[in-house]
Amino acid sequence: MQAPTPTEWWTLFAFTVFVGACVGSFLNVVAGRMPEGRSISHPPSACPHCKHPIRPWHNVPVLGWLVLRGKCKDCGEPISVRYPLVEAGCAALWALIFVTIVPDPAALTYPVEVLLPLLGYEAFFSALLAISLIDADHFIVPDEISLPLIPLGIAALAMLHAAGISELSFVDATFGAIAGAGVMLAIRWIGYLIFRREAMGMGDVKLVAAIGAWMGLHPAIFLTIFGGSLIGAVAGISVSLVRKGKPPMLPFGPYLCAGALAAFVWGDQVMGMLLPTL
Repeated sequence: MQAPTPTEWWTLFAFTVFVGACVGSFLNVVAGRMPEGRSISHPPSACPHCKHPIRPWHNVPVLGWLVLRGKCKDCGEPISVRYPLVEAGCAALWALIFVTIVPDPAALTYPVEVLLPLLGYEAFFSALLAISLIDADHFIVPDEISLPLIPLGIAALAMLHAAGISELSFVDATFGAIAGAGVMLAIRWIGYLIFRREAMGMGDVKLVAAIGAWMGLHPAIFLTIFGGSLIGAVAGISVSLVRKGKPPMLPFGPYLCAGALAAFVWGDQVMGMLLPTL
């Protein structure tokens, strides 16, 4: 197969970013409706104030909000800046995963080996973003998202391994899910013994099981837990210093998801620095 040009790489990159922004628009709907038990497919998006349906050309990710200047076309009420931020954030997420899996045009000479894991992990981390948004708003990790990720991750790694694309196999994915859940259950139990209250919910346990299913039995799963705990601790201390009061209750899910992303993108480099010192 002829090697693609840098222009083709940038074209695919730009297309990936655009699709990521569109997925971010959908995640806004998921995060807003799923916790309330509403359908994520019907009715179409509408202004939360006047209930007027949003016109398709005003629903273009980020640009639609900018064109409307952050206000509803029909009633003039403000539209939350969260919507374009989530869309831009998901676009950036897809861009980061793209450059991690397809670092240069030469990688595109093997499209199947690249596109399958690219699509899989973009879908996986988009699901983690949806979980993060819902947990940040409602302090819940929805089983409707986290539980299906476990068999999907195991199946995805098994398929990639069978195709000779990934070194991680069905066994790695299965034990990754078990190890992730086991570590979190142990932390939950220890936290209860020390503080006499639940240190985390079972939703976080299921979430890390899902992350383990996609990461496999790999040091990255432990980097996920450590990284998530570190990011959460820094966030909690920072908020406490700003508010000058008792440390606030913070959802753990978004930090675990951030830890998973960091482990996926930089896990090998971190382990490369740590292993020589062990």
